[in-house]
Amino acid sequence: MKFNYQMRFSKTGRARFIAHLDTVSLLVRAIRRAGYDLAFTEGMRPKPILSLAMPLGVGVEGEDEICEFSLRQRAPLTDLARKISKQLPEGIGFKSVGPVYGRSKAASRVESVSYRIELENPPGDYTRAMHEYNAIRDPLVILRRRPKGDKEIDIRKYVPHVDLDDRGRGIVFDMRVTAGGTGRPEEIIEALRILGSKELEVSRTVRTGIVLGEEQRPAPAWRGGLAQRRGAE
Repeated sequence: MKFNYQMRFSKTGRARFIAHLDTVSLLVRAIRRAGYDLAFTEGMRPKPILSLAMPLGVGVEGEDEICEFSLRQRAPLTDLARKISKQLPEGIGFKSVGPVYGRSKAASRVESVSYRIELENPPGDYTRAMHEYNAIRDPLVILRRRPKGDKEIDIRKYVPHVDLDDRGRGIVFDMRVTAGGTGRPEEIIEALRILGSKELEVSRTVRTGIVLGEEQRPAPAWRGGLAQRRGAE
């Protein structure tokens, strides 16, 4: 028998350079060091049941990431929150944890993700390009470089609108995630560069949220009461 949980966490500062598989490994170790037994998959090569809703690009920070895992035993939520939070490394901040009942994996239910991209350029360098981007109704094709061959991407299919962030330091947007794929934050910057004929210098890229279809967010055991470990900017 296994018991399923969903944890929300942040990944900031120097932790943004930790790759996806290494992030999975460090969360597995943190739960084990906290004294809990992860449930394993069945088959010839059993693996701990722990997954992230969506990979985060290296160098991109995450303010509200989703981790799902299964334990062999039921755990009191306050103890689970307290013990796991103490084992997280610098830059990984605990936010909440709760049970998951009878739901498909979060990775299969991601509908969209939100980003904030902070820029070194003054707003005047990209606001006109933003207006042009939002006014376009035809496909806006970006060439995606890939080891297996370049691919043309209509970036507006995934990001129909971009806005200035509230602090005037960059842009914010929602990016659709479809069965056929999704976009990349750097492709939005490339589109604005082409439309505005200006090079844009990114100082920080942050994924601010993940939206799940038919989401029933678990009530957290603790939220904000535990000290979060954040990496140096």
